[in-house]
Amino acid sequence: MTREIAEKSIYDYLENQLHLSIAYAQKEITIDQLNDRDKLLLDIGAEHHVVSIKSKVYLANNQQFQFTESRHKLEKFRFVDFATRKNLLPTKH
Repeated sequence: MTREIAEKSIYDYLENQLHLSIAYAQKEITIDQLNDRDKLLLDIGAEHHVVSIKSKVYLANNQQFQFTESRHKLEKFRFVDFATRKNLLPTKH
């Protein structure tokens, strides 16, 4: 993959150039103990915990192709979910 592709849209490249089907993602949200890196990067003082979000994205063949972990200050964290459902089965009339 070139830098130009990465700067535009990796998902577009995977789906339209490589013809891979991105199927689903799994997210795990936990409250974790602070580590030294969290203290440094998040500039956290007296707090003892952070919110950790781990995300895995899978292709239609169930092969994982992406992993992301982000860590957030508790007082700044907000969880909002938006879901849509696409009916893949033909409707009966």
